[in-house]
Amino acid sequence: MPTQSALPAIPALPGETLIPQTFTRHRRQLRALLLEPHCWFSARDLGRLIGQPHLEERVTRTLDADQLLDAVLLNTHGQPETTRLISESGVYAALIHYYHPENRCIRRWLSADVVPMLREGEPANTHRPRRESRQGLSLLHWQGDVWVPYRPG
Repeated sequence: MPTQSALPAIPALPGETLIPQTFTRHRRQLRALLLEPHCWFSARDLGRLIGQPHLEERVTRTLDADQLLDAVLLNTHGQPETTRLISESGVYAALIHYYHPENRCIRRWLSADVVPMLREGEPANTHRPRRESRQGLSLLHWQGDVWVPYRPG
């Protein structure tokens, strides 16, 4: 079993409080959001939904670092809290790894209802910055221009 120091670092979104969409299944909430073109889900909420209350800690050992993200989300009471997010591919991997027959219905619900609603709910807005990665180069599209990060050094 790997030690805590051997685990990959989880990326974080610094300084921004995100407002998720909340979906409900069997009176349990799942907070989710679209970050650029990718869907992300609250690990804590998913854990409650699939009967794995410690999923937030366990996914660090079972998923790849690019499938996890730490961010500050508003909770159900409107207060900001640091939350571990799981990517869409990570959610499907977790549903397989923590198998239960009900997970098939959850997977269908996610892929048929939740993910399409997340993607449809984000209208194209040319006034908001949009990041893109091309051949390993990170680009930012904003105000009609393409920006490239500059790091002196």
